Amino acid sequence: MAATPPSTSEGPVTASGPQPPEQHPSRRRALGIGVGAVAAAGLASWVGFRVLDDDASSPQPPETSPTQEPTQTPVVRQEWVSGASGDGVADGSYAAARGREVEVSATWFDNNEAMVELYTLQPGAEFADWQKPLDVAIGGIDTDEGESWADAAQGAYEDRWRESLTGLRDLWGSRAATLYIRFAHEMNGDWYDWAVTSDDADDFKTAWGRFRALQQEVFPASQLVLCFNRESVGTGTDWRELYPGDGLVDVMGVDYYNQNPAIDTDEAWDEAMTETDRWGGPKGLQGHLDFARSVGLPMVVSEWSGNADQGDHPTFVRRMNEFFAANGGTGAGQLLYEVQFNVGSHGDGQFLLVGEGTRMPESQAEYLSLQW
Repeated sequence: MAATPPSTSEGPVTASGPQPPEQHPSRRRALGIGVGAVAAAGLASWVGFRVLDDDASSPQPPETSPTQEPTQTPVVRQEWVSGASGDGVADGSYAAARGREVEVSATWFDNNEAMVELYTLQPGAEFADWQKPLDVAIGGIDTDEGESWADAAQGAYEDRWRESLTGLRDLWGSRAATLYIRFAHEMNGDWYDWAVTSDDADDFKTAWGRFRALQQEVFPASQLVLCFNRESVGTGTDWRELYPGDGLVDVMGVDYYNQNPAIDTDEAWDEAMTETDRWGGPKGLQGHLDFARSVGLPMVVSEWSGNADQGDHPTFVRRMNEFFAANGGTGAGQLLYEVQFNVGSHGDGQFLLVGEGTRMPESQAEYLSLQW
């Protein structure tokens, strides 16, 4: 069972000016950060500079004689879009530390007010002038306010959803980069007010179809991401049963943290890749990737990090990098992008991987030593 995931805020942190009121407990408590992503069709234009840069700067292997046999099959490194959210992204220190620009970032609007106010996209806010792909996670419904997926399936909240999509379209404006929308993200966990239980599954899929129709009408240039938590928690669902159907999703997604239990060895990583949760749904990254392939879609890892409360495990960081490098690409069952969740304001820095005050110094050193 996964612990309650990390949190950032529903509104932006600013030096001055009125702050948006907090509506209810949310996993995003302190910041409005963002994770951007690129559209599959445009990925090559975003990673082209990576390929050219790597070819120019990476040492070349020595020539071998015609009779020399290789001792093993070389690993072919694939390209993906790599980014981060949280500390050091806006001021450039994260990019400087790793020697590679942050190619995507993200923001969250995790209640009914935030999803229409869109705080961090407003003029002067964190992502007002962001010109790279951005992943925007928004809520769905608010059960604390008496809302339900049954009513959503009947169209009860379409006015609010339309307002949110219209605001996203207008604030994004003429930017060339793709905006990815994670609607009702992590709905297979029980910590959000839009959690989907086994009794809600059919209504959720119908409601998702309604949101998809609005997205295609209002903001068709955006991409719609169906993003699950690593495993189902407290909802009684095999998350695969929440897939709404072909043509209703552009990208599959998963949020993946090193916790419960933490991976600290290569053997533990290998075992975790094919684990399932108590309802039979894939829990490991490989299982999520295999499902994306089965429905003909690419996959993203919109949030990932270590958890300092459960130790400092550089092996996890290295194996995440290796997984991305082995599976990067734009096709079905390939990794489009990943975003390291580097939000230090949550949980006394439990997810802060890169930056001053990290409680995972070995993991930070490993991260900074790798090619992203």
